[in-house]
Amino acid sequence: MPRAKIWGFLSVLISASIFGVSIFSIFIINYRDFTIFNSVNLNELNAMTFYSVAIPITIVTLFVLCTGFWIGWVILTIKVVPPMPEIVEKKDNSKIKAVILCLITVSLMVLMIYGVYIRNFWALAVPALIISAVILGAVFWVGMAIITTRSTLITNKKQ
Repeated sequence: MPRAKIWGFLSVLISASIFGVSIFSIFIINYRDFTIFNSVNLNELNAMTFYSVAIPITIVTLFVLCTGFWIGWVILTIKVVPPMPEIVEKKDNSKIKAVILCLITVSLMVLMIYGVYIRNFWALAVPALIISAVILGAVFWVGMAIITTRSTLITNKKQ
């Protein structure tokens, strides 16, 4: 088996295992009893400890939300040539969807900043879980791409 395929299998197995363990530990072990997370009091942490965790999570989350807002804003403000009426018969709802995207991203940004300000556990836990799931999903996807890609290199065959 080629070395790249071995790395592909390892990345798939490790990323799927880490994701499975995180889902198991959060949702299955507690058996839908999320009240244990209510007892987490981030106000008891040292300010340096709290902000060393909160700032990177907040920066990444706000970056992703700002990107979503920017995409919505571009859709709203871009000037496009209307297509010929004979070709397009359906109504274009992209502006409405762009407004909804902008409103959702702004409200999530405000909630994130407010949650970090009041040191809410969920304001850090939910974005951290989502960011981790996206990164693990990307590693899984790359591993699957490595595994399923056929090699087009010519092999040396002795004749």
